[in-house]
Amino acid sequence: MRYFILLFVALVLCSVSSCNKNGLPGPSSTQITGSWRWVKSVGGIGGFTLTPKTEGFNQTLAFASDSTFKLYKNDAVQLSGKFSITRNYKYTPTQNLDLIKINNQTAMAFIIRNDTLYQNDIFIADGFSTVYVRVKPD
Repeated sequence: MRYFILLFVALVLCSVSSCNKNGLPGPSSTQITGSWRWVKSVGGIGGFTLTPKTEGFNQTLAFASDSTFKLYKNDAVQLSGKFSITRNYKYTPTQNLDLIKINNQTAMAFIIRNDTLYQNDIFIADGFSTVYVRVKPD
C-alpha cells in the first residue's frame, strides 16, 4: 500500500510539473519555434572555435510557427526567409537524422536537448557544428 501511495504521488507531481499553461514551449521542448542565442561554432578545415566573444557580435535565430525565420546580428535582422524540417532522414543504414533547410540552402542536421539546439553541417566534409540555447521569454 505504501508503495502504491508513493507511486501515485510521484505520478501526480510529474503530471503537474509538466503542465504548460501559456502556450509556449516547455522547459525541455523539442520544438524549434522560438528564439535561439548563439553560443559557439566549431569546425572548418582548421578546427576553429568561434564564439560571440571571439567574433565580436551576438547572433540570434528566431523560428516562427509559420515556417519563417529571422537571423539577427547584434539585434539587427541580417537574413530572413523560410525554413523547412525533414524528420527521420535516413543518413546511413543505421542512423536517422532530423534536418533543417533554410532558404533552400544545404540542409543541416539538428537536435534539441534541454533547450539547446545543436546544428551540424553533415553534407560538408569540413563543416561546422553550432550550438544555440533557447531564449526564455520575459
